[in-house]
Amino acid sequence: MFHKLLVNIDDDTEHLPMVEKAARLAACEGDLELFCVAFQPLIRSAGVFSEEAERRSRHAYMTQCEGRLDYLADRIRLDESRVGTDVCWDENRAEAVLRKCERYCADLLVYPVSTQPALLHHLLAPEDWRVLRKCPVPLLLSRDRNWPEHPRIAVALDPFHPLDEPAALDGKLFGIAHRLVRELEGELHVLHAFNTLPQSAVFDEHRITDFAGLQANVAKEHRERLEALLAPWQGEAGAAQLHLLEGELHHRVPRICEEQRIDMLIMGNVHRGLLERLLVGSSAERVLDRIHCDLMVVKPD
Repeated sequence: MFHKLLVNIDDDTEHLPMVEKAARLAACEGDLELFCVAFQPLIRSAGVFSEEAERRSRHAYMTQCEGRLDYLADRIRLDESRVGTDVCWDENRAEAVLRKCERYCADLLVYPVSTQPALLHHLLAPEDWRVLRKCPVPLLLSRDRNWPEHPRIAVALDPFHPLDEPAALDGKLFGIAHRLVRELEGELHVLHAFNTLPQSAVFDEHRITDFAGLQANVAKEHRERLEALLAPWQGEAGAAQLHLLEGELHHRVPRICEEQRIDMLIMGNVHRGLLERLLVGSSAERVLDRIHCDLMVVKPD
Protein backbone atom coordinates (compact mmCIF):
# COMPACT_ATOMS: atom_id res chain seq x y z
CA MET A 1 0.00 0.00 0.00
CA PHE A 2 3.01 2.28 0.46
CA HIS A 3 5.05 2.78 -2.69
CA LYS A 4 7.81 5.18 -1.64
CA LEU A 5 9.09 4.86 1.91
CA LEU A 6 11.66 7.26 3.29
CA VAL A 7 13.55 5.81 6.27
CA ASN A 8 15.43 8.31 8.41
CA ILE A 9 18.58 6.87 10.01
CA ASP A 10 20.44 8.66 12.80
CA ASP A 11 24.11 9.25 12.09
CA ASP A 12 25.14 7.44 15.28
CA THR A 13 22.67 4.52 15.49
CA GLU A 14 22.13 1.51 13.23
CA HIS A 15 18.32 1.09 13.55
CA LEU A 16 18.28 -2.30 11.79
CA PRO A 17 14.90 -3.38 13.31
CA MET A 18 13.33 -0.17 11.96
CA VAL A 19 14.75 -0.79 8.48
CA GLU A 20 13.48 -4.37 8.53
CA LYS A 21 9.99 -3.12 9.46
CA ALA A 22 10.09 -0.64 6.58
CA ALA A 23 11.03 -3.48 4.23
CA ARG A 24 7.99 -5.45 5.39
CA LEU A 25 5.77 -2.44 4.73
CA ALA A 26 7.26 -2.05 1.25
CA ALA A 27 6.14 -5.65 0.54
CA CYS A 28 6.36 -6.55 -3.17
CA GLU A 29 5.87 -3.15 -4.76
CA GLY A 30 7.38 -0.42 -2.59
CA ASP A 31 10.77 1.28 -2.80
CA LEU A 32 12.93 2.34 0.15
CA GLU A 33 15.21 5.32 0.51
CA LEU A 34 17.57 5.17 3.50
CA PHE A 35 18.38 8.75 4.45
CA CYS A 36 20.83 10.14 6.99
CA VAL A 37 21.31 13.74 8.10
CA ALA A 38 24.98 13.92 9.07
CA PHE A 39 26.19 16.71 11.29
CA GLN A 40 28.90 17.03 13.92
CA PRO A 41 29.49 20.38 15.68
CA LEU A 42 33.14 19.45 16.36
CA ILE A 43 33.78 19.08 12.64
CA ARG A 44 32.27 22.47 11.93
CA SER A 45 34.45 24.06 14.60
CA ALA A 46 37.51 22.72 12.75
CA GLY A 47 36.86 25.43 10.17
CA VAL A 48 38.19 27.98 12.66
CA PHE A 49 41.66 26.62 12.00
CA SER A 50 41.36 25.55 8.37
CA GLU A 51 38.50 25.45 5.89
CA GLU A 52 40.26 22.62 4.08
CA ALA A 53 40.45 20.61 7.31
CA GLU A 54 36.74 21.10 7.86
CA ARG A 55 35.94 20.07 4.28
CA ARG A 56 38.01 16.89 4.54
CA SER A 57 36.57 15.99 7.93
CA ARG A 58 33.02 16.54 6.70
CA HIS A 59 33.65 14.42 3.60
CA ALA A 60 35.14 11.61 5.68
CA TYR A 61 32.24 11.63 8.12
CA MET A 62 29.60 11.60 5.35
CA THR A 63 31.46 8.76 3.61
CA GLN A 64 31.33 6.82 6.88
CA CYS A 65 27.55 7.42 7.09
CA GLU A 66 27.10 6.32 3.47
CA GLY A 67 28.95 3.09 4.21
CA ARG A 68 26.63 2.38 7.14
CA LEU A 69 23.55 2.96 4.96
CA ASP A 70 24.94 0.61 2.30
CA TYR A 71 25.50 -2.00 5.00
CA LEU A 72 21.89 -1.67 6.16
CA ALA A 73 20.61 -1.86 2.58
CA ASP A 74 22.48 -5.15 2.13
CA ARG A 75 20.97 -6.61 5.30
CA ILE A 76 17.31 -6.38 4.24
CA ARG A 77 15.54 -8.78 1.90
CA LEU A 78 14.74 -6.44 -0.96
CA ASP A 79 16.14 -6.27 -4.46
CA GLU A 80 18.96 -3.73 -4.60
CA SER A 81 17.15 -1.86 -7.37
CA ARG A 82 14.41 -0.98 -4.86
CA VAL A 83 16.67 0.38 -2.13
CA GLY A 84 18.46 3.71 -2.38
CA THR A 85 20.66 5.66 0.04
CA ASP A 86 21.31 9.36 0.54
CA VAL A 87 23.30 11.46 3.00
CA CYS A 88 23.21 15.22 3.53
CA TRP A 89 24.98 17.63 5.87
CA ASP A 90 22.60 19.87 7.78
CA GLU A 91 22.51 21.33 11.26
CA ASN A 92 18.69 21.39 11.29
CA ARG A 93 17.93 17.68 11.13
CA ALA A 94 14.13 17.97 11.25
CA GLU A 95 13.91 20.45 8.37
CA ALA A 96 16.38 18.40 6.33
CA VAL A 97 14.22 15.29 6.75
CA LEU A 98 11.05 17.16 5.77
CA ARG A 99 12.72 18.64 2.66
CA LYS A 100 13.94 15.20 1.65
CA CYS A 101 10.45 13.79 2.18
CA GLU A 102 9.09 16.38 -0.27
CA ARG A 103 11.85 15.85 -2.86
CA TYR A 104 11.50 12.08 -2.74
CA CYS A 105 7.67 12.30 -2.95
CA ALA A 106 7.45 9.82 -0.09
CA ASP A 107 4.06 8.40 0.91
CA LEU A 108 5.39 7.18 4.29
CA LEU A 109 8.17 8.53 6.51
CA VAL A 110 9.69 6.01 8.93
CA TYR A 111 11.40 7.86 11.75
CA PRO A 112 13.18 6.64 14.90
CA VAL A 113 11.75 7.99 18.12
CA SER A 114 13.89 8.68 21.16
CA THR A 115 12.97 6.80 24.33
CA GLN A 116 12.91 9.39 27.10
CA PRO A 117 10.54 10.44 29.89
CA ALA A 118 8.03 12.98 28.59
CA LEU A 119 9.72 16.14 29.86
CA LEU A 120 13.23 15.02 28.90
CA HIS A 121 11.99 14.01 25.46
CA HIS A 122 10.73 17.54 24.83
CA LEU A 123 14.05 18.99 26.02
CA LEU A 124 16.48 16.51 24.46
CA ALA A 125 14.77 15.59 21.19
CA PRO A 126 12.80 18.63 19.96
CA GLU A 127 13.31 17.56 16.33
CA ASP A 128 10.97 14.58 16.97
CA TRP A 129 8.14 16.98 17.78
CA ARG A 130 8.83 19.21 14.78
CA VAL A 131 8.70 16.23 12.43
CA LEU A 132 5.50 14.98 14.11
CA ARG A 133 3.78 18.35 13.69
CA LYS A 134 4.99 19.22 10.18
CA CYS A 135 5.26 15.90 8.32
CA PRO A 136 2.79 16.08 5.38
CA VAL A 137 2.57 12.28 4.86
CA PRO A 138 1.83 9.37 7.20
CA LEU A 139 4.59 9.13 9.78
CA LEU A 140 5.70 5.90 11.48
CA LEU A 141 7.53 6.67 14.73
CA SER A 142 9.48 3.48 15.27
CA ARG A 143 11.00 1.95 18.38
CA ASP A 144 14.13 -0.16 18.03
CA ARG A 145 12.46 -3.53 18.37
CA ASN A 146 11.20 -6.04 15.82
CA TRP A 147 7.60 -6.87 15.03
CA PRO A 148 6.47 -10.47 15.56
CA GLU A 149 5.48 -12.58 12.58
CA HIS A 150 1.82 -11.59 13.08
CA PRO A 151 1.85 -8.07 14.56
CA ARG A 152 -1.02 -6.64 16.55
CA ILE A 153 -2.20 -3.35 15.10
CA ALA A 154 -4.56 -0.95 16.90
CA VAL A 155 -6.28 2.10 15.45
CA ALA A 156 -7.76 4.85 17.62
CA LEU A 157 -11.01 6.27 16.22
CA ASP A 158 -13.44 8.97 17.33
CA PRO A 159 -16.65 9.05 15.28
CA PHE A 160 -18.00 12.00 17.31
CA HIS A 161 -15.33 14.50 16.19
CA PRO A 162 -15.65 16.84 19.19
CA LEU A 163 -12.89 19.11 17.89
CA ASP A 164 -14.26 19.46 14.34
CA GLU A 165 -11.87 16.84 13.03
CA PRO A 166 -12.69 15.85 9.45
CA ALA A 167 -15.14 12.97 9.43
CA ALA A 168 -13.21 11.36 6.55
CA LEU A 169 -10.12 10.97 8.76
CA ASP A 170 -11.57 8.04 10.72
CA GLY A 171 -12.37 6.20 7.50
CA LYS A 172 -8.83 6.88 6.26
CA LEU A 173 -7.32 5.61 9.51
CA PHE A 174 -9.32 2.41 9.53
CA GLY A 175 -8.64 1.83 5.83
CA ILE A 176 -4.90 2.05 6.43
CA ALA A 177 -5.10 -0.21 9.49
CA HIS A 178 -7.22 -2.77 7.64
CA ARG A 179 -4.83 -2.95 4.68
CA LEU A 180 -1.80 -3.21 6.95
CA VAL A 181 -3.36 -6.09 8.85
CA ARG A 182 -3.97 -7.95 5.61
CA GLU A 183 -0.49 -7.33 4.21
CA LEU A 184 1.32 -8.12 7.47
CA GLU A 185 -1.07 -10.96 8.39
CA GLY A 186 -1.71 -9.28 11.69
CA GLU A 187 -4.48 -8.81 14.23
CA LEU A 188 -6.65 -5.69 14.24
CA HIS A 189 -7.92 -3.81 17.29
CA VAL A 190 -10.13 -0.71 17.22
CA LEU A 191 -9.90 1.65 20.20
CA HIS A 192 -12.32 4.40 21.13
CA ALA A 193 -11.96 6.41 24.33
CA PHE A 194 -14.86 8.49 25.61
CA ASN A 195 -15.92 10.34 28.74
CA THR A 196 -19.29 10.10 30.45
CA LEU A 197 -20.73 12.74 32.76
CA PRO A 198 -19.40 12.18 36.30
CA GLN A 199 -22.08 11.96 38.99
CA SER A 200 -20.46 14.86 40.85
CA ALA A 201 -21.34 17.09 37.89
CA VAL A 202 -25.09 16.41 38.17
CA PHE A 203 -26.56 19.48 39.86
CA ASP A 204 -30.19 18.35 40.06
CA GLU A 205 -30.28 14.74 41.17
CA HIS A 206 -34.11 14.76 41.02
CA ARG A 207 -34.00 15.20 37.24
CA ILE A 208 -31.69 12.22 36.76
CA THR A 209 -33.02 9.36 38.84
CA ASP A 210 -31.26 6.60 36.90
CA PHE A 211 -27.68 7.79 36.65
CA ALA A 212 -26.32 4.30 35.92
CA GLY A 213 -28.83 3.98 33.08
CA LEU A 214 -27.69 7.31 31.67
CA GLN A 215 -24.08 6.14 31.70
CA ALA A 216 -25.05 2.90 29.97
CA ASN A 217 -26.92 4.82 27.27
CA VAL A 218 -23.90 7.00 26.61
CA ALA A 219 -21.69 3.94 26.21
CA LYS A 220 -24.30 2.32 23.95
CA GLU A 221 -24.44 5.40 21.74
CA HIS A 222 -20.67 5.42 21.35
CA ARG A 223 -20.62 1.72 20.44
CA GLU A 224 -23.41 2.14 17.89
CA ARG A 225 -21.69 5.11 16.28
CA LEU A 226 -18.43 3.18 16.08
CA GLU A 227 -20.10 0.09 14.61
CA ALA A 228 -21.81 2.27 11.99
CA LEU A 229 -18.43 3.73 11.03
CA LEU A 230 -16.99 0.24 10.57
CA ALA A 231 -20.04 -1.15 8.75
CA PRO A 232 -18.51 -0.86 5.22
CA TRP A 233 -15.77 -3.32 6.25
CA GLN A 234 -18.01 -5.91 7.94
CA GLY A 235 -17.82 -8.31 5.01
CA GLU A 236 -14.03 -8.31 4.93
CA ALA A 237 -11.91 -11.06 6.43
CA GLY A 238 -10.27 -10.53 9.81
CA ALA A 239 -12.89 -8.80 11.94
CA ALA A 240 -11.58 -6.11 14.26
CA GLN A 241 -11.76 -6.41 18.04
CA LEU A 242 -13.55 -3.36 19.46
CA HIS A 243 -12.42 -1.77 22.72
CA LEU A 244 -14.60 0.99 24.21
CA LEU A 245 -12.53 2.78 26.83
CA GLU A 246 -14.15 5.06 29.36
CA GLY A 247 -11.75 7.83 30.36
CA GLU A 248 -9.14 10.16 28.91
CA LEU A 249 -7.56 8.91 25.70
CA HIS A 250 -3.97 9.61 26.76
CA HIS A 251 -4.50 7.51 29.91
CA ARG A 252 -6.64 4.65 28.63
CA VAL A 253 -5.06 4.00 25.22
CA PRO A 254 -1.52 3.35 26.52
CA ARG A 255 -2.95 0.98 29.12
CA ILE A 256 -4.92 -1.08 26.59
CA CYS A 257 -1.91 -1.14 24.25
CA GLU A 258 0.14 -2.67 27.06
CA GLU A 259 -2.58 -5.17 28.00
CA GLN A 260 -3.16 -6.31 24.40
CA ARG A 261 0.57 -6.29 23.51
CA ILE A 262 -0.01 -3.93 20.59
CA ASP A 263 2.92 -3.58 18.17
CA MET A 264 1.67 -0.53 16.24
CA LEU A 265 -0.86 2.13 17.17
CA ILE A 266 -2.40 4.25 14.39
CA MET A 267 -3.81 7.67 15.27
CA GLY A 268 -4.97 10.80 13.51
CA ASN A 269 -3.32 14.16 14.02
CA VAL A 270 -5.00 17.46 13.16
CA HIS A 271 -3.64 20.99 13.11
CA ARG A 272 -3.74 22.91 16.37
CA GLY A 273 -3.18 26.60 16.95
CA LEU A 274 -0.08 27.67 18.86
CA LEU A 275 -1.91 28.41 22.13
CA GLU A 276 -3.88 25.17 22.06
CA ARG A 277 -0.75 23.18 21.27
CA LEU A 278 1.09 24.76 24.19
CA LEU A 279 -1.78 24.05 26.59
CA VAL A 280 -2.81 20.52 25.64
CA GLY A 281 -0.94 19.39 22.52
CA SER A 282 -2.38 16.93 20.04
CA SER A 283 -3.64 13.48 21.01
CA ALA A 284 -0.66 11.87 19.24
CA GLU A 285 1.81 14.05 21.13
CA ARG A 286 0.22 13.24 24.49
CA VAL A 287 0.27 9.50 23.77
CA LEU A 288 3.75 9.20 22.24
CA ASP A 289 5.72 9.16 25.50
CA ARG A 290 3.21 6.90 27.26
CA ILE A 291 3.29 3.94 24.87
CA HIS A 292 6.02 1.39 24.20
CA CYS A 293 4.88 0.36 20.73
CA ASP A 294 5.34 2.04 17.36
CA LEU A 295 3.05 4.96 16.53
CA MET A 296 1.78 5.77 13.04
CA VAL A 297 0.39 9.28 12.75
CA VAL A 298 -1.91 10.22 9.86
CA LYS A 299 -3.21 13.67 8.99
CA PRO A 300 -6.40 14.55 7.11
CA ASP A 301 -6.15 14.89 3.33
